[in-house]
Amino acid sequence: MIYESSYWKDDLLKLADKLERRIAQRRWGEKNFYSLEKDIFLGFYSVRKLIESYKISDSLKNKSYKIREFPYSGQPESISTNVEAGSYDLSKGREVSITIAQLCNQFIHSHHFHPFFIPGGKYLVGFFFCSDHKRTTCIYLITIFDVVEIYWTVRSSR
Repeated sequence: MIYESSYWKDDLLKLADKLERRIAQRRWGEKNFYSLEKDIFLGFYSVRKLIESYKISDSLKNKSYKIREFPYSGQPESISTNVEAGSYDLSKGREVSITIAQLCNQFIHSHHFHPFFIPGGKYLVGFFFCSDHKRTTCIYLITIFDVVEIYWTVRSSR
């Protein structure tokens, strides 16, 4: 249980600022990917912890974001950790709505987490992700802008 939410929310603000700086980042190494994944995971863990401690409103918890969903097209035994390996049909994406609470669970229980770059590989656009439960159904794509907005919105809530 969180008693004082301001510390958690202040850390979300720091993570949002860090992610905003990554939008313009052009050089990526292994440690950058580690740090990025950790910041995303810890941010969504913090959001879920705030939700479970009733430190943000139900309306914010249930706020929906429109993200892309790509269907699973592989065989269960061919699941890999590489999105490009063909397990998902990236040509058949569709827009879906998902709540902040659902996003938290997908990231916290992520089976896949892959940064997505503008073709050419220099600028971060967003993340492919899905939980272990969803891995044989679909994979999602969310923009880094939406993640930053979620952190900012939760930080600014009551």
